[in-house]
Order: sequence, then C-alpha cells, then structure tokens
Amino acid sequence: MKLLYVIEHISTVGGLERILIDKMNAMAAEDGFDVVLMTIWQDENRPAFPLDRRVEQVCLGVKRPRYSLGWLASVPKVLYRYNNKVHAIAPDVVIHFRAMGAMFTAFSSWKGYTVFEAHTARNYSNHRWLYPLMEHRADVVVCLTNGDAKNYSKAKRVEVIPNFVTTCPVPFCERVNRCLFVGRLCQEKDPLRLLRLWKEIVGRHPGWQLDICGEGEMDKDVRVEIERLSIEDSVRVHGHVSDISKMYAQSAMLLLCSQTEGLPMVLIEAMQNGLPVVSTDCPYGPADIINDGENGFLVPQNDDDAFVDAVSLLIGNDLLRKNMSVKAQESSAMFSKENVICRWKELFVKR
Repeated sequence: MKLLYVIEHISTVGGLERILIDKMNAMAAEDGFDVVLMTIWQDENRPAFPLDRRVEQVCLGVKRPRYSLGWLASVPKVLYRYNNKVHAIAPDVVIHFRAMGAMFTAFSSWKGYTVFEAHTARNYSNHRWLYPLMEHRADVVVCLTNGDAKNYSKAKRVEVIPNFVTTCPVPFCERVNRCLFVGRLCQEKDPLRLLRLWKEIVGRHPGWQLDICGEGEMDKDVRVEIERLSIEDSVRVHGHVSDISKMYAQSAMLLLCSQTEGLPMVLIEAMQNGLPVVSTDCPYGPADIINDGENGFLVPQNDDDAFVDAVSLLIGNDLLRKNMSVKAQESSAMFSKENVICRWKELFVKR
C-alpha cells in the first residue's frame, strides 16, 4: 500500500514536523507499506528531523510567497503541479494537513482515498472557511482529541487518533522538591499566570522549586515577572533543554495552566516518566489525557484557588503523589508508538 503525505515544508523544527516524520518512519518500517513525502516550497524540503531512507521524497518546487497576495497568486501553480504529481505517484491513500491540505482536499482533481489530519483544533485554525469544503470531500477526518472531533459534524467520517510519544523514560531516581513546566513561553501557555500561582504555592510550601523549560516570545516577560513577584529563589528558567527526560526523572509533578491546547504531548511525556500532572481543563487536549484524581488533577480553566489547592495537595501527600505516579505511567501506554501505529494501520487497511 502506497501512502502519500503532503505538507508545505518539512524544514521547520516544530511539533507537527516532528510527529509527521516519526509517523512516516514508523509506517515505512511496516511490511506492505511504501511511504512518499511530498513538499511544496522550493528549498524547504530538508527534513528538520532524521527521515528514514525508505521514505521517498518529492518536491513541487514552488517558490514560497512572502505575502498573503503572493500566496493567493501561487495557488493555481501549486494545484497544477500537485495534480500532475499525485496522478503520477498514484497512491492508495493521500494524507493532508493544515489549511493548504484543506485546499488540496477540496479542490484537487485527485479523487482517490483522502485523509485530513487535524493537528490544530478547528476553532484555532487559520483559513477556517476552507474546512466545510474539505469536510465534503475528505473520506475521513482524523482529530487528536474527542473535543475537536465534535467540530467536524459534516464530515463523512471522523476518527480520533492521538500522537505518540517518542521520549524514553529514564530510570527513576530520588524525586526532589521540584515542580516542572515544559513548553513554549507564549500567551497560549499563560506562563505569567503560572508564576503568580507559584508565588502562592511556594508561600505555603517553602523549599519547593519551579523549573521552567522552554523559550518563546514571552521569555523576557517571564523573567521580569519573576523579579516583580520576588520569587527568584524558587524559580529557575532553563530555556531549551535538549534532554528533557532527565528533568522529568528528577521532578515531582508537571504544571500546566494553558488557555488552549491541541494535544499537549508534554503531558503524555511527563506521565510516561511517572509524573502526576496538574493542568487547567482548557480546550481541547488535557481532558483526553488526565483522569482527574487518578493520574493527576484537571482544574477549572479560571479557578486559581483550585489550581493552587491541587498542587498543594500533591506536595503535602507523598503517598498520593506516588500512587498518581504509578497511574500516570499506566495510562500513558495508550499513547505508545505501537498502539498509535496499529490504529493508523487499521484505518488504512480497512478504509
């Protein structure tokens, strides 16, 4: 069976690019599957992550537009080259992503079996006007979460298949009094709110540490807020951390107070490493991962007191923390590479 994955470019070090390459590598290793990767933009076809040599690469070679009007002007050329190339490849299944993929799905002359992968919650996607057209044409829409799947009520078929984790848990060591945040420092993750909540938490539990791993446009804001709140002694900002597994192994829990999420892989990675999680119940992903009170706590989106109380309960109860750690590792198994690839194979074979 020949699978054709189509994306604008593969050169960006991003979450979608990483999981797409991991998935293509896994499918290329399966018996009976040939995998082709098609990119659109010229000079942006070097994979940001290691790509299995069995994955065939083709590029449409279109020069990437710099402006919105240029993007619109490029559409006829992109569609023309895409149609010619996909007919020549003659895949059994075509898999699309993002707004460009929605456009291909809706307007291409290719009428073979088509899958649209929704890696961003529909309500937060760009060019949402394309999505009703895509729904009408796609044979199946695959979402990361149950919440987002409800947004595709007009699709012929909707499936929920999460991403899988690729981090390898390191052996347990003595957990220190450390809470951990891992993620991009941006408005959606709301790191400033986390710092304000941490000031109250550490006031109740002196001696505990918050480690922040990540970088982004709010990096300076975060550092300024730490000084303003006078919590420099209990907060450390590490920036990008290449080996995050060591941070997981030495921490007691993961904290997340995002405003929005897709499927927050950091929650799954942390749980795989035995960390209970305290997270806001934001749209759309945490509720698909956390069983409240079992492997972590899922608190109402804007309830600061509930968040602080949940963290304090875990800090103050070693037995509860250990029990949740075991449950976290057990529940993360559903996001294993083997389980997720099995579900994709079943979708392709039984189409």
